[in-house]
Amino acid sequence: MRSVIYTAVFILLLIPAVLFAAEETGGVENVFAYGAGLRALGMGGAFTAMEGDSSLTYWNPGAMAFNQYKEVSLFGTRTIADSYYFSGFYTNPTMSLGTIGIGGLGVTTGGIESYDEYASPITSASSNYFHYQLLIGYGYNFRWGLGLGGSVKIEQMRITEYKGAGMSFDLGAYYSFKRLPWLSVGAVVQDVWGTGIKIADEFEKNTRIYKAGAASTFLLGKAQTTRLTLAFDTRFYTDNYNPDPGSLLHDMSLGAELAFSEQLMFRTGYRYFTFSSLFSDLPQGISLGMTVKRWGFGLDYAVTFEDSDWQGPAELLMRVGLSYRFGKSIDEKKREQAEAIRSQIDDGIREATQDYEQQLEDLSAEYEKEQEQLLQDLETSYQKKLESVDETIEDARQEIIADLSAQFEADKQKTLEELADQYEDDRETLERRLIDERSDYEEQMETLQRQFEEEKVTIREQTSADETFKSENYAKGLQLYSDGKYEDALAAFEAVSAADENYLNVKEYMARSRAEMKDVGSYDKEILDFYYAGIDLFVQKRYKDAITEWEKILEIDPYNKLAIRNIKEAEDRLRKLEELGIEE
Repeated sequence: MRSVIYTAVFILLLIPAVLFAAEETGGVENVFAYGAGLRALGMGGAFTAMEGDSSLTYWNPGAMAFNQYKEVSLFGTRTIADSYYFSGFYTNPTMSLGTIGIGGLGVTTGGIESYDEYASPITSASSNYFHYQLLIGYGYNFRWGLGLGGSVKIEQMRITEYKGAGMSFDLGAYYSFKRLPWLSVGAVVQDVWGTGIKIADEFEKNTRIYKAGAASTFLLGKAQTTRLTLAFDTRFYTDNYNPDPGSLLHDMSLGAELAFSEQLMFRTGYRYFTFSSLFSDLPQGISLGMTVKRWGFGLDYAVTFEDSDWQGPAELLMRVGLSYRFGKSIDEKKREQAEAIRSQIDDGIREATQDYEQQLEDLSAEYEKEQEQLLQDLETSYQKKLESVDETIEDARQEIIADLSAQFEADKQKTLEELADQYEDDRETLERRLIDERSDYEEQMETLQRQFEEEKVTIREQTSADETFKSENYAKGLQLYSDGKYEDALAAFEAVSAADENYLNVKEYMARSRAEMKDVGSYDKEILDFYYAGIDLFVQKRYKDAITEWEKILEIDPYNKLAIRNIKEAEDRLRKLEELGIEE
């Protein structure tokens, strides 16, 4: 038993020391503190304040909340003594529910020989060592630049016929400054709590590690397409294994990444150094790497100089990894969603503009009709008055001629002249009166034109204000509804409905918001009876009958959240039974 324990302890001390170049702290860190992801390892592990990588489930689950793509990445490498180190990660960001990441790391070696405390071989047979860790992480982006997350780590180690298992947790935070978009910071507590691993009588406890980092990104060149990122990390942890237990250890890491595009990136780093050891062990701790991406596939390459105290001269360790990105980014999906909403708003504005143009066309036609009628009336009146004057003059002339037929020619001529003068005076008077009346009609036409222009401006301003009000409140309501603020969303939708109750889908979203706000305790007895009847059938695995009972609730309350969620759960159960070929 003791010989097996000595062998296990030797393996646990040997692998971390070789991987991390930490002779004075051998055994302090977990073997998987070596890290994951060739992008991070190429930057010397200075990855606490970075974003956009599937391995952030390991490095900082808070920064993982800002990942844009679904991505999977794999890599492996051979270390000393036929030992192999490998890792794989997958990250899945969502539109509004945060980011989920899963991954795993492992170390395996064969041909291990067992010795007792006197360095004598126990048996000629060799054994194997296998150590792996599974991670499940979650991160949430709080929209103002803050990301918080955590990872659950399940770990198991096997050596000969002995094995042990344990669990631990990591917590991470990340902040990207809105006013300083080139700066981001991050903090992580690894193994904030853990059970440790116990093999036989020896207990390998976890070491809590505190990490903090900062990163700066700068856009270069006239086109601003080249990106330079500089990163700095620092760690603090306690040495619980060496002759001076409890001493506080501290080291730092530096990294840089130069991306000429999203398809070609180069990076370098200097890992786990202190001010006292700065540049003293070069090239140990230096790392280089690059990535080539095309059509979503990525080929990652990284090299590091490992611990010379274990391997003689500093050895160049090379690694190759693969990655693949799925689908569109979160920002692209949000832009598509915003474009769809913007299209709906544009359709509403277009319909309102068409209504305005139709009203303007009707008003113009009415104005032209009134103008034409006014001119016709004026012309008719003018002709009638002229005819009346001509008739009056002719009648007077005939009477005068009859009266003066017996008078002398001189008197007749004089009378005719006087009549002609009177005729001219009357005609001038009539023309002046007609001119005055025409002026009055023209003033009426100008007044009508001004009224038409004023009504046109009023209709345009009122239409634009109404549509802007409705579109802004409708978009605001959709955002609040998406954020789960149903009471505020309902207020925004009601404001739109008050202006136009048929605007887009405002009635449906008002009903959905009220349904989400409704307290279950306020449901009618009839609804609760159908609900509990469905629950009894669901428990009996009579899913179709349960769905029938819950659909009765939707006939009374179409947006009842209990009925909708339970029907979905029952339909999922039925679908799984159908896939297994099992009938209800």
